Amino acid sequence: MNYDNIDAKYLTDELNVIKQNIDNVSRTKNLATIKDILNKIFFVDINDMFQVAENIGEAYVSRFRREPDIYSNVPLSYIIEPKELGAFFGILYTKKDKDGNETKHSKTEYFNNYARFFIDLASNKVIYSKKIKTFVVVKEHSFKPLKHDNFNEYYPVGKNFAFHIDDFFDVALELYSDHMQMRHSYQLLEYSISGKDWRFDCERLVMKHEPPKENELFFEYFDVANDDLNITFADSMLTNIANESESLNNIRLLHAYILLRKMKLIPSEKWFLLKDFGRTGKGLYMRTLNEIFKVNPVNMDALVNNQGASTENAWLSFMGADVAHANESGSIDTKGMRVLRKIATGEIITGRSLGKNAVSFKNESVLVLDTNENVDIGDITANTSRTVKIAFKDRPKNESSKDRHEYFKPYWDFIEPNNELSLIASVSFLINSLNYLNEIGGKFIFKDTVLKNYASAEDLTETQRIIILTIAQHGFILAKDEILKAAIYEDYGNLRFKEAKEDMKKIGVAINKPKWVDGLTCRVHKIGDKKIFDAALKMLEEYDSQNK
Repeated sequence: MNYDNIDAKYLTDELNVIKQNIDNVSRTKNLATIKDILNKIFFVDINDMFQVAENIGEAYVSRFRREPDIYSNVPLSYIIEPKELGAFFGILYTKKDKDGNETKHSKTEYFNNYARFFIDLASNKVIYSKKIKTFVVVKEHSFKPLKHDNFNEYYPVGKNFAFHIDDFFDVALELYSDHMQMRHSYQLLEYSISGKDWRFDCERLVMKHEPPKENELFFEYFDVANDDLNITFADSMLTNIANESESLNNIRLLHAYILLRKMKLIPSEKWFLLKDFGRTGKGLYMRTLNEIFKVNPVNMDALVNNQGASTENAWLSFMGADVAHANESGSIDTKGMRVLRKIATGEIITGRSLGKNAVSFKNESVLVLDTNENVDIGDITANTSRTVKIAFKDRPKNESSKDRHEYFKPYWDFIEPNNELSLIASVSFLINSLNYLNEIGGKFIFKDTVLKNYASAEDLTETQRIIILTIAQHGFILAKDEILKAAIYEDYGNLRFKEAKEDMKKIGVAINKPKWVDGLTCRVHKIGDKKIFDAALKMLEEYDSQNK
């Protein structure tokens, strides 16, 4: 906000409008306490460098049907605009000496965030938007909505604070929604993002080369010029790391999906499963999210193992998060799956930080599970269509560390130059994603892809090899096949064991199914998931051809 024509008198008049309307609210339990806070707020002009250095100023005090008073050299409780405006919280009063002469005095009281909220309202650091029916924090060309679940994040008040007001936010909402006229000239563009000289309408998926106006507040503002963006280079990286066209489609849409879900332009339906077997550029790609979204690294240890305060704090970390990034290099057990399911399905969760009240809120973050392990997506969501899978291209088998470093160096220099994440790169990936969404018709059409369950055919058991090659040739293999039975005994002991069943599932084979063969009903093993089976067969055939 531009404070060039705003002084302590102007802000006092704004605060008086709040005072004049506060008695109209229906919630009266804490009304006296709130009014007492309002009556202890005074705005202060900072007039010279001495006052700047001493953190003092001239407090303006309005008087009913009387000339206003000025209290000099009042200590500042809060700075609104450096070197220009501040606020004092406490009591301003006069004393008479024995000769009847009055002197002005100030008594500072503990400055709390309820007072800061009212000061921010009067000075338009926070405004009420009738369009989205809540308060918003005014940032540089952007806004952040204030709601029940994040109000304490912006204006924290400890549970031990002497004047904890449990309905404060409700009182303020009712005051502004029902009893106050609009007190600002800002225009909220809740479905658009902006940069220095461009704007992107995320409803229409249209980019315009126009700088933001002074009174425009966008959903997000990035301090990036259009000429600095390198959208083509961002897309080239995706093309080079995605395993096939289906994964390329899905990875191109990820940034746009997170943003539009955050805007609530689309429902919270999907979660993302990213899989590779190491050093594919997946980790580098994930870094492109951090500068434009709030990414919460999931602390699985704390969430899985009930650790009291540590677990409560781990759940609290999801508040306000856009992305829940679960980076799991080991196997995920039943408890871990239960935690991931809770994150993926957007449940109401409760968390607490040390010394603060417990807070319940709806988890709005998009789960991105980043793993090299096999994941049973049915254990995370009953509806497997909610899962978006992205497979990453394996690096050449004999590639040296030096060769791999040289291959990825241009992308590292783009995304993390001088070991600092680049906002320009992140916005380039975001705009590329929005452009691609527009190209495919504006709808999130994710494609099914097969995730490799093995890094190499070397990891297959002899049982799996026999089953894959026989089914590929004949369409099935008899469960009583003597060669197969010997391999099963050597590898597993019995196909009824859990490890054996999981290994069959990993190659897309359904076991012990009835089939009519030569006039008899026999038990056979056959294709259960054709896509997984075909991928396993292709991997095995390529391996065998290279090792002849």
